[in-house]
Amino acid sequence: MEMSGVEFFPSTFDVVLRILKGAVVAHASDVHLRVGVPPMVRVEGEILPLEHPPVEEALISGAISTLMAAAGCRRDHGSGLSREFSVDIPDVGRFRAHAYRQKGTDALVLRYIPSPIPELAALRIPPVAKRIALEDRGLVLVTGATGNGKSTTIAAMLDYMNRKVPKHVVTIEDPVEFVFDDDQCTFSQREVGRDVKDLGDGLRAAMREDPDVIFVGEIRAPDEFDVALTAAEAGHLIVSTFHSADSSSALMRMINLYPQDYRDAARQRVADAVTGIISQRLVPQRGTNQRVLIAEILRPTPTVQDCIRDPNRFRGIPAALEASTHEYGTQSFDQQLLAMVRDGLVSIDTARAAARSPKDLVRNLKLTR
Repeated sequence: MEMSGVEFFPSTFDVVLRILKGAVVAHASDVHLRVGVPPMVRVEGEILPLEHPPVEEALISGAISTLMAAAGCRRDHGSGLSREFSVDIPDVGRFRAHAYRQKGTDALVLRYIPSPIPELAALRIPPVAKRIALEDRGLVLVTGATGNGKSTTIAAMLDYMNRKVPKHVVTIEDPVEFVFDDDQCTFSQREVGRDVKDLGDGLRAAMREDPDVIFVGEIRAPDEFDVALTAAEAGHLIVSTFHSADSSSALMRMINLYPQDYRDAARQRVADAVTGIISQRLVPQRGTNQRVLIAEILRPTPTVQDCIRDPNRFRGIPAALEASTHEYGTQSFDQQLLAMVRDGLVSIDTARAAARSPKDLVRNLKLTR
């Protein structure tokens, strides 16, 4: 078997192919291969073992070498003893792979990248996300814990943009996950370690590449955020992800990236630059083994901006979101949970566990019945 001139050895890689094909059919998001245990898959947030013999190291080492060669990576590509890359596997799909060492042996995690890119409506992202995607400037963040679909939401937004407006989109990723074909937009997709030295260098270089939109896979360091914020202030649309529970914690994290003496200025800059924050979680759907997405949407309403600028009013952000639903399309997690309980999509217990204010949610349910 061959792919892009790379030979797959049947004695090793055919086993991995069967595992990956079975995982895709089972709608698994991730596949884990470790020595001495059966392959594990994550389905609807839960890790489950496959009915398969324990995996031997030769199988994992061979799979890593073959996949990295197919992806055009050296065996030592990456940081330290771990390697991160994306690869297309014929008749199976595209995966983001992370090869690492544990207990002195090779291990591998593969995350399935959905194809085709889902539409925003199919992901249950509120319609206001389309307006956010078509903004000309500002900072757009999609936040949430790992495995809650942040990358897929951003891909859906970029895909919507690609079908609607003529723009130059530069992506800086580690590694490139979703691959875009030019439609209305033209894409320059750059990968850390292959096309750019690191995320910070890529972000600074992107400013000189005549971008309309810059997508940064994940902003981690203070200097990276400051460059992204400056780019947003300069009139570009900057899209990225944050690991934060909701929009308030995302804003607080942005501000706290700056030293104490600079935080008042940071509050002003963030208030002026933020165009939208989509925070999302996956919660159990009532009566099924599946999960359903809930989203909190922040837009820069005058009240929200005042709350960002004034630390004494910062706690008022959730209430400001709830008060601007009809005019700006904002919403809090609790608002959507309330609607989903009414619609029978989630149970009261699930909603109470996920709510910011469980007592208020239960009281509002009683008032509307």
